[in-house]
Amino acid sequence: MALPQLPPPIEISNETKRGVIDGLKKVIEVFQAKEVLSRDTGYKDVIHKPEVLYDFIQTYKANMALAAEIVVDKAGNPVTDADATLACGINLAQVQQLLVKTCARYFLEQDTRSEEEIVTETVTKKRFLFFKTTEQVERKTGGGFDERKVRELSRYMAFDWQLPLLSAYAELNSIQLMELGEFVIFLRSEQSIREFASLDQQVIKKAKATAGADFPIAVAVRPGSIAGIATWSKDMYGFYRQTLGDSAFEFFSRDKAFYMVCAALEKPAARIYGDVLCYIAADNLEEMQRLNMDKADVLIAAMKFAFGDKIRAILSRPAFAKDVLRKLVESLLHVEQEKSQLAISAQITCKAIAPQVMDWLAKQSAADA
Repeated sequence: MALPQLPPPIEISNETKRGVIDGLKKVIEVFQAKEVLSRDTGYKDVIHKPEVLYDFIQTYKANMALAAEIVVDKAGNPVTDADATLACGINLAQVQQLLVKTCARYFLEQDTRSEEEIVTETVTKKRFLFFKTTEQVERKTGGGFDERKVRELSRYMAFDWQLPLLSAYAELNSIQLMELGEFVIFLRSEQSIREFASLDQQVIKKAKATAGADFPIAVAVRPGSIAGIATWSKDMYGFYRQTLGDSAFEFFSRDKAFYMVCAALEKPAARIYGDVLCYIAADNLEEMQRLNMDKADVLIAAMKFAFGDKIRAILSRPAFAKDVLRKLVESLLHVEQEKSQLAISAQITCKAIAPQVMDWLAKQSAADA
């Protein structure tokens, strides 16, 4: 899968920064004159308020032609390619990175700043060698910000889509950020950030050691899978990753109680279930385990054939085990047939009960509403 990449690190001189600032102010003026940007929006609003900078970048992308005389290369030609070098010596992607980083740093400093308080202390002082006096002294405490967190997060701020997520990013602690490093840019939604924020350092470290090169994919696809990855050995992680492909990260997002049921599966049996392991309820899996591998294979195939795209919704419900699945399992338990004949029988049975199963599912869904 394609993952975002940070622009190459750059050292920006003061002269270049002045050029960027001057260009930004000119673009703001032009946009205001053309009435595509509110006249209430000033330069400081753009670089200090994430929501304003985000909107400004979208406005710029939609109205690049209006800034054609300002955003130019050294020859004076208009620049629209994010990777083309501007007259100031950097490209548009790097200009965006500079603006986003500046805005993020300011926002995070304010967000992580502790409240300033004035405390009163009693201080004893010596006077003339023998005499002591006490007095009340006031001093300020707090008011500082989490410099380590701000530094770590700011390093990886470069994209406009990160701006609406800054409040969520601020929920990550410094240790989590150190473990993540540049992979923080793979957290692209509030939900994914908060999933990662719920993990402690030991879980993250264990998952990194287990998943190896797959760790950044887990961060990008399902941060909630990291806790699950940490519960498995490297060998079993590799097995499920190979067997399930990218669906493995959905499997690793399941709870420990489900993994206890999975622990009874031999590898050949797990291969038979395949992606069904990503959604089948533990009660249904326990019921299925009463069958040998051939019969389990036959029944899974028959249910997929008969229930179609509703198979996930059906098997993910624990009540299906007692209400329907138990009878299907028991109908196969003592049957002695060739696997091919058994498959035909199972398909006929599942197809016959499909209408009743769909009614059952509709009632279950209605009860949830």
